[in-house]
Amino acid sequence: MEAFDMELTKRLIEKYLKSSKKEKSEIISKYCELTKVKRATAVKRFERYKNRYLFQERDTQKNSKKRRGPKKKYESIHEVVLWKCWGLSGCVCAEKLHPMLEVYIEELKKNNRFSLYELSKTEKAKKVSLGTLKRMVSKFPKVSTKKHKGNAFIYQKVPISANFGRYAFEEVGYVEVDFVEHNGGSSAGPFAVTAVYTDLYSQWISRAAGLGKNQRSVEKMDLLAHTKLPVDIIHYHPDNDKTILKVLFEKVKGNNEVNLSRSRPYKKNDNAHVEQKNGDKVRKLVGYFRYESEEEVSLLNEIYSKADLLDNFFIASFKLKNKVKNDKGKTVKKEYEKPKTPYQRLLESNTVSEKTKSQLKKTYESLNMVQLREETPQRGFKEINVLVDKLYNIQLTKSKSSSKT
Repeated sequence: MEAFDMELTKRLIEKYLKSSKKEKSEIISKYCELTKVKRATAVKRFERYKNRYLFQERDTQKNSKKRRGPKKKYESIHEVVLWKCWGLSGCVCAEKLHPMLEVYIEELKKNNRFSLYELSKTEKAKKVSLGTLKRMVSKFPKVSTKKHKGNAFIYQKVPISANFGRYAFEEVGYVEVDFVEHNGGSSAGPFAVTAVYTDLYSQWISRAAGLGKNQRSVEKMDLLAHTKLPVDIIHYHPDNDKTILKVLFEKVKGNNEVNLSRSRPYKKNDNAHVEQKNGDKVRKLVGYFRYESEEEVSLLNEIYSKADLLDNFFIASFKLKNKVKNDKGKTVKKEYEKPKTPYQRLLESNTVSEKTKSQLKKTYESLNMVQLREETPQRGFKEINVLVDKLYNIQLTKSKSSSKT
C-alpha cells in the first residue's frame, strides 16, 4: 500500500464506520476512484483498518477513565528515594532493607544526596510499609551480578569478521585457528587440547597438542604449530576463546603487517575451513577418548608431526570454487577445484617466495609416504599407525584399571 492510500484510509475510516450501508458504498466508490484499486481491495483495507481503529478507541477510553480505588500514597519521588537506599545497601531484599531505611536516608542526607528534594518527601519515605516496599523493590531495575572473567576486554580489542572464507582465493597467509578438546565427554579436571591452524589458500594444516587451555599451554601450542607453517601469516582468525585471542593479540600488537579478527559467537560457519579439519584431521585420527597425562600429550605431538607431513604433502583435498544459486538464493550446486595437495597449491602460488618453494621441494623429496603409513617401524622411524596404537593402548589400560576399582 502506498503512502497516499494509507493516509486516505486513515482519514476516511472514522466516517466509514459511522455511515449507513448506502453511504459506505459511496465512500468505497470514491476511494476506488482516487486510489485506482479494485472495489474488493478497498473493502479489505477498510475492514483491516476497522479492527485497528476500534482497538485504539478502546485503549483511549480505558486511559481516559479515572483510576479507581484509593488515592496513591507514594509518588515517584518517594520511589527514587527508596531506590537510592536500595542501591546503597547493595541491592538487598526488601525484608533486610525495611528496618534500615532511616539509617540509609540519614547517611544519604549527610552526603547531600537529597539536597534537591523536599524534606517532607524524604521523611515520608521512612514510613513506607514492608508490603509497599516489596512492591517497589520488585520494580527496580535489577543489577547484573555476572562479571567477565579474565581477559574479557579482548573482545573489545579484536573485531568480528563474519565472512573470513572470502580470502580462500586471494593469497597464502590467511589462517583460521581452533581448538579440539580431548575430554572424553567430561570437562572436569585437566585434559589435552589440540590446536589446529589452517591456511585458507593452500589448505595447509598444522596441529599441536597441549595439556589444558591456560595461557602457558596455549603459548607452547602456538609456538609448535608455527614451526610447521611454511608461509608468513597475514591474518589470524580464531573463534572467541579468550586465551588464544590474548596470545594472538600480543603477537600482532604493534605489527601493522599482521591482522587479527574473530568469528561471531556460536557461528561455526565463520570458521568453516578449520572446523572441517577438526573432524577429518583430528577426531578421525586420535578418536574421542580422554587424554589427560603428559605422556599422552607427547604421543599426540609425535603423531601430529608425522600426520602433518602426510596430509600436507601427499593427501589431496577439495577446495570450493563456486556456489550455484537459484532465483530464491538457495544453493543448488557446489563447484569444486580439481583436488590438490597443500604442497602443490603452494608451489603454484605467485605469492610464495622461490626460497620457500625450494625448501618445500627438498622436504618432499626426503619423505617416504609408505614409511609414514606402515604399521611396523623401519630404521627406528616411528610411523603414525604405531603411535596411534600406543595411544589407544594407554586408553585400554586406563579403562581396565577403572573397571577394577
